[in-house]
Amino acid sequence: MRHFLICLALACSVLAFGATSASAAANFHGTPTFTINNAGQLVCSGDVSGLGNVSSTTGSCTATSAADYQCINNGGKNPAAGNKRTTTGVVSGSDTFPVRNGRTKGTVTLNPTGPGSFSCPGGQTLYLVGVCYSDITLNIGGATYSPSEPVCRNDLMVRQ
Repeated sequence: MRHFLICLALACSVLAFGATSASAAANFHGTPTFTINNAGQLVCSGDVSGLGNVSSTTGSCTATSAADYQCINNGGKNPAAGNKRTTTGVVSGSDTFPVRNGRTKGTVTLNPTGPGSFSCPGGQTLYLVGVCYSDITLNIGGATYSPSEPVCRNDLMVRQ
């Protein structure tokens, strides 16, 4: 009986180590990309292998968003300095990606922080004019990457 218990414990530890090793083997092929699309959303993308024999895996991206909102009049001008506001907050998103032969490509898209209670007076329209994402972390199937620099875009005109 003692011999059986020792063998059982050894088998369980081998299985536990194997499961840990499989998830620890996940790694990015190349450098993940982080871009801001024309809607001001952060697009986090990566190609991961070493996922083992699974049919799917999850991916997530988190970041701190600093979004600039501005009131624009019907003539396309910003009439007053007080008609601009920056909102900051943590944004995140996740998705599930199919895995084929231990590999997947995944993209997670994050929306910028909203304008909150900021609104425009009559005759003006609220626009997202710029956004910066910092403290970005992309995780797909256990592989994690964080770029060292923030990703910013200040040429937006996204009507709200």
